[in-house]
Amino acid sequence: MTGPFIWWHSHYDDQVHAFPLAQITQVGRGILAARCDHTAHRDLIIDSADGMRCFRCVLLVGYPESPARATPIW
Repeated sequence: MTGPFIWWHSHYDDQVHAFPLAQITQVGRGILAARCDHTAHRDLIIDSADGMRCFRCVLLVGYPESPARATPIW
């Protein structure tokens, strides 16, 4: 899986995961797979980066820099 990635919140495990943009734009795709191999039905994914980030996704993709906070707080 290659980027770009979008950080979206999964209600399945209540974490924010890195999902490949290519999957998100596929019409009719019911199951999305994050970079860490977490999978969830599209109905359980919300367009929000609020919440705890998946540690494995952060290790595999890197921590996204935010204009408000460039240094991650662990």
